[in-house]
Amino acid sequence: MSTRAFTLVELLVVIAIVAILASLAFPSVGPMIERGRSAKCAGNLRQIGAAVQQYVADNDYRYPAIETDPPSLPPEVEDGGTALEKLGPYGITEQALLCPSDAAKKKNHVKHGTSYLFSPILQDETPASVKIYSRRGIFQISNIGRLTVASDIEAVHANGRNFGLNVLKADGRVVQR
Repeated sequence: MSTRAFTLVELLVVIAIVAILASLAFPSVGPMIERGRSAKCAGNLRQIGAAVQQYVADNDYRYPAIETDPPSLPPEVEDGGTALEKLGPYGITEQALLCPSDAAKKKNHVKHGTSYLFSPILQDETPASVKIYSRRGIFQISNIGRLTVASDIEAVHANGRNFGLNVLKADGRVVQR
């Protein structure tokens, strides 16, 4: 009774084929990982958006005054706090304030305590009377869906050859730029 085993040549051919297939698949792995990170970041922003809406409903319909580093709030806003302090009671954790792409590059989360920049325009404003102050005067915004609540501090999500960022709008949408 004779048993047939693989020869060395057959084994090397199989290893070579597997290596060729792996080298063909490897360039497509990086963009898939980045798309996953971008999706996780968008999910974090949606969670932050839900917490902001709960905060607004519980606090006389005023947006939270979230202090960022460097400080972005005007001096007359006294009840500013960090994003974790303001939104923690609504289910936001340190992990939700961390963009996976930013964490991979170890940039803003370590320096600012969050990967997201909260808009100073909505700080301590009511949704019905958001005002923007400019050189041309004071403008009241009728459609708050155009305003940004939070976004990535910098463009960290690879979109082909360009880098983009995720943006949370005041109406709860998350868009990519």
